[in-house]
Amino acid sequence: MKIIKLRKPYFPKKNIQKIQKKISEALRNGQLTLGKNVDIFEKGFSRYTKSRFGSGVSSATAGLHISLLSLGIKQNDEVIVPAKTFISTANAAVYCNAKPIFCDVQEDTFQMDPEQIRKLITKKTKAIIAVHLGGNVCDMKQMLEVSDKFNIPIIEDASHAHGATYNKKQAGTFGKIGVFSFYPDKVMGSADGGIVITNNSEIHEKILELRNVGRKKLGEYDYNIIGYNYRMNELQAILLNEQLRLLPTILRKRRHIAKIYDDELENIQNLFKQKIDRTVNSSYYAYILRLSDIDLDKIQKKLYKKGIETSPMFTTIYKMKAYQKIVPRIGACKISEKLDNQTFTIPLHPGLTENDVLRVIREIKKSFN
Repeated sequence: MKIIKLRKPYFPKKNIQKIQKKISEALRNGQLTLGKNVDIFEKGFSRYTKSRFGSGVSSATAGLHISLLSLGIKQNDEVIVPAKTFISTANAAVYCNAKPIFCDVQEDTFQMDPEQIRKLITKKTKAIIAVHLGGNVCDMKQMLEVSDKFNIPIIEDASHAHGATYNKKQAGTFGKIGVFSFYPDKVMGSADGGIVITNNSEIHEKILELRNVGRKKLGEYDYNIIGYNYRMNELQAILLNEQLRLLPTILRKRRHIAKIYDDELENIQNLFKQKIDRTVNSSYYAYILRLSDIDLDKIQKKLYKKGIETSPMFTTIYKMKAYQKIVPRIGACKISEKLDNQTFTIPLHPGLTENDVLRVIREIKKSFN
């Protein structure tokens, strides 16, 4: 029985051949970090997002960390983050010795609730990290109103949102800083990696130093600050230059599959899809479903037996063992905790065939009957 994978990087054969040629050139050249391929990618991704600056980093986790540092986040500062997201979003604040403040999410979009953000702001609040969960862009109009009113900068964790738009503007370009992930299963996948985009030259200069052990260029021994070894390497960039060329195709395929799911799964009792506002064109990193009055574990096991991979859509961060020691907040974000037992994702990636998609739909319908 063929296993239908939840996620998979998209590298057609002809693109693999181009990548192999570029990797051979890089190996012969000998410069395997922060070389010409990284430079090409940074400029290309900045053009795509219509941002002034882009800085390649080793991961989105690294990007979030040094983004907070570039804004001056320090010990005892507070950073508001959604309760339902990947753990790196909150970890970035902890790395700065700051305190992550967990914000509840909306029950239909599964996104950070702007009204809850307002209630969490204190004199110690120094940043907000908005996460575009699954490629669905947050309500940036309301988020920016909060940011402007309280003079608190927003970092967009756009790890899921390559090519997603809100009112036709690219995700990652609304706040002071946008951070994207290139983990292999993301919309644009590589051998890990990330990028930090901004329109602020001062922030960009700080990011360049922070990612490169406190200096702006390789070979220099003039260290201005305590930095980190968060550089993007040439092999990551070679993969990403091909992925950027493929991005329009990747997005078209993902949106096509999502439309089929939308149409076919719409009227199943006790099954709901993530609400996506008409102002948003999602990148569909994940197709998120929510159950009502049904055992999530039971449904996942049924689908797994039929060769369909699924995954829960994150667990409320402060419920995890590591965070119970740092921020014991059980019961603080009731909707997020409720969704822990209700939300899951189904296969969605450009490598799926039409038959794969129809099989997923067929098995979901059987599971609910």
